[in-house]
Amino acid sequence: MRQLRSRAGRRRNGGAEVGKPRQPSAETSEKAAAAALTLQLLGFVADGRTYGETMEAWRSTCPHLSIWEDAVRGGLVRLENGGAMNASRVVLTPAGKAKRTGKRA
Repeated sequence: MRQLRSRAGRRRNGGAEVGKPRQPSAETSEKAAAAALTLQLLGFVADGRTYGETMEAWRSTCPHLSIWEDAVRGGLVRLENGGAMNASRVVLTPAGKAKRTGKRA
């Protein structure tokens, strides 16, 4: 006669053992890294920077590292005093300030 194994305490949740942390996916890791870099950019800009300084520090040719472009597109930063690169100031928008402090705009 065949013995049945007890499954008590061995529940499964989507293929992972309950109580064990799941390994983060590459996509989750990329999003977390991008969020951390965005906060770094916002902190950099909050200290008062010109467009030239910001581009020198944050320009990237990597399509996966588009922190500056994402911040502009997301309405987190804007340019003031349009003109020459070193005369234009990069400033945080209300949405950028809220994201930096963790509050809602």
